[in-house]
Amino acid sequence: MDALFEEELKLQFSKATNYVKSVAGKLDAKRLLYLYARYKQANDGPCDVPKPGFFDFQGKQKWEAWRSVRELSKTDAIHQYIDAVTEYDPDWEEKIDSGVVKQSSGLGVGVSTLANQDDDIRDDQKTIFDWCKEGNIDRVTTLLSEKNEAVSINKTDENGMGLLHWCCDRGHAELVYLLLNHNVNINTQDGDGQTALHYAASCDHGKIVEMLLRHGADSSLVDTDGNRPVDVTDSVTVRQLLLGK
Repeated sequence: MDALFEEELKLQFSKATNYVKSVAGKLDAKRLLYLYARYKQANDGPCDVPKPGFFDFQGKQKWEAWRSVRELSKTDAIHQYIDAVTEYDPDWEEKIDSGVVKQSSGLGVGVSTLANQDDDIRDDQKTIFDWCKEGNIDRVTTLLSEKNEAVSINKTDENGMGLLHWCCDRGHAELVYLLLNHNVNINTQDGDGQTALHYAASCDHGKIVEMLLRHGADSSLVDTDGNRPVDVTDSVTVRQLLLGK
């Protein structure tokens, strides 16, 4: 690509992202996801972050949108982003240049980083569930060694989720291994009938799925919607593991 044309394209893209930021509150979710995916592809290239946890619904939508454009070149992603902005408002660039829309810094679409975000809790107030969510293996190991009812390895929360559910949701493989070696109930079902294997499969954590199966997880258990773990994953690799292929 001609160097001058490339610089002009980058400048136009920068203007477009600033315009989108100014009108993001007026855009519907579908359009925002479309723009988000192309913004991430243009700036960061193909999606290379782990799929967000089962309960991070918004994060999963963003991750899936970004991953869906992984074959796009950065240049094509920029063109599609600009075209989408122009379709929404043909006069957007004039508004930026004339100052009707102010230039600003930051992402073109006010988005998160796709990381799991939990409310801040002081360390002295955290339970074993909080430490599992964070993946703090040292704290969990210490609490399990105390062997009191408050930190029972098979204790569940208000949603029926056990420690193993949360570790599988967050992709903490070392903690999953620790819990399995402490004889956690591997097939406990939450309030929706889902096992830890459902969670690992849904989040495409292949290494954890393999570990659970090796330790006797029942892949035939169904949730309240009648879904087995194999029914809740889009990953070919995970499906093959669950089907024994």
